[in-house]
Amino acid sequence: MLILKVKKMILSMSIILSAITLGSATAFAGITTSPTTLNAMLKTSGNYAWLGNATGQYNCLAYVLDNYSSWIWPWSGPNNPTASDVNIYLRQKGFGYGEPMGSYYGDFSIISYGTESSIGHFGRIADTVNGVQYSNAKWGKLERLQHVGWSPYKSSSTYGDAYQKYARK
Repeated sequence: MLILKVKKMILSMSIILSAITLGSATAFAGITTSPTTLNAMLKTSGNYAWLGNATGQYNCLAYVLDNYSSWIWPWSGPNNPTASDVNIYLRQKGFGYGEPMGSYYGDFSIISYGTESSIGHFGRIADTVNGVQYSNAKWGKLERLQHVGWSPYKSSSTYGDAYQKYARK
């Protein structure tokens, strides 16, 4: 139990230090969403650092497309898009088709989260520092956060595991 607590503390400290190193003014200062809400979605409690304030002005897809002024979700209806729908949309936006998360060739910048039949979230591939991968994401109307790893969300959460990654054509 003590080892697990120490590991969580080390992970939290590495996120804070990396967030500050990578340009975040502070790791937690801007977060207004409760830690309980954030941690419920994450595989590792505390795996987040603040990058931007909560706002309903833009969402995760807008964020990965560098649009901070519009909510972008081009798929209508109550269901999330399929991986194929996302591939078509992102191809129109100048990205190649989605590659499996295990592929290592290419300059990838976007990650889709979910399953083949339901993609519900997007994030950016951030820097790799000392062999540690980071991802950034806008959580709906909530904050823009940085995470250690490219697949920080619980499989059972609304966002799910990282499914595919995309590179500019």
